[in-house]
Amino acid sequence: MKIRFWQRAVATLFAVSYLAGCASLQNVPFAPSSGKPAVEVGESVVVTTKTGQKKSFTVTSIESDALVGANSRVSYAEIERLEVKRGGEMTPGKRGLLIGAAVLGVIAVAAAAGGGGGGSGGGY
Repeated sequence: MKIRFWQRAVATLFAVSYLAGCASLQNVPFAPSSGKPAVEVGESVVVTTKTGQKKSFTVTSIESDALVGANSRVSYAEIERLEVKRGGEMTPGKRGLLIGAAVLGVIAVAAAAGGGGGGSGGGY
């Protein structure tokens, strides 16, 4: 019975960690002649250049002619494809609530697996 409990607990924790990390790359339509792309400072991007090189970075600055990251600078004229990671980013508060819910779920499974309580058994 204890092995089954731990299997459920581990499965629950894996599910929570998967949900906490879900994010998807969304293509951002971009033409250099249209101006700045629909990207904000702080977002994670994957840029494919016209030479086929992929660069992943978090945007630290949006200039009039380029996207800038900590160790990257890509001019708009070089960008062939621009993708932004959106949808799965969680604030620390939401992540804490999710982890707390997972811990409560494990405790609930443990309580259910523990069986019933003891009765007084008397009756003489």
